Amino acid sequence: MRHWRVINLGRRVLRRAGIGIVGLLALIQVGGVLSTAASMLVSLAVYALAFGVKFAVGFILLLLIHELGHIAASRIVGLKAKGPTFIPFIGAVISLNRPPVNAKMTANIAIGGPAAGTLSALICLAFYLWSGSMLMLVLAYTACLLNIFNLIPCAPLDGERIAAAISPRIWWIGSFVIGAVFVYTYNILVLIIFLFSLFELWRGGEEQEYGYYQLTAAQRLQVAWWYFGLLSVLGVTTLYTLELLK
Repeated sequence: MRHWRVINLGRRVLRRAGIGIVGLLALIQVGGVLSTAASMLVSLAVYALAFGVKFAVGFILLLLIHELGHIAASRIVGLKAKGPTFIPFIGAVISLNRPPVNAKMTANIAIGGPAAGTLSALICLAFYLWSGSMLMLVLAYTACLLNIFNLIPCAPLDGERIAAAISPRIWWIGSFVIGAVFVYTYNILVLIIFLFSLFELWRGGEEQEYGYYQLTAAQRLQVAWWYFGLLSVLGVTTLYTLELLK
């Protein structure tokens, strides 16, 4: 009887290994998907060691949804995106086949991530209210923090690209905010972002000579509506989920 169990187990292992090999070959054929899958698995392993498997899976999905929002937005404006590539404790990034032609196009792509991320936070919150799952509540709160942080208007965050379409002067506010966050948290990654934002401020305005920031008032207002709308929704949702977590 034990021999049959061993044989059956061996068959299941071989079958699953075969499926895995076929899947791996398929990933190799599609090129960029392989690097995305590999980086996702590495990040998943790192987050699982740090926070547990369930939260790690949820967090990776939140990052994926955020990046898919960028990819969808880039397709809408006529650009193609590769990725995303996941980087543990940094997040994920995509690469475009060519640079946007102006600040409005850049802002549209940047808005896609936080917009999708805000939707993911609301979905997690809805699942919590329906099921009472604390994991869903924690993920809702995490999604809020992740996306509201990303909207700080300083490089290299999404907020910097969005704010540029409203006014590059907002970058100064973003650098002050990220500096205050570092003073509060003493997080080394926040310090790196702060230093990077200062470098961009010092370097800034290069594209302005070529009309990169020359937008109509209607275009700036449209971006501002999205930007401050997302900030408002995320702010209210963050405070609500924080209250539920107490």
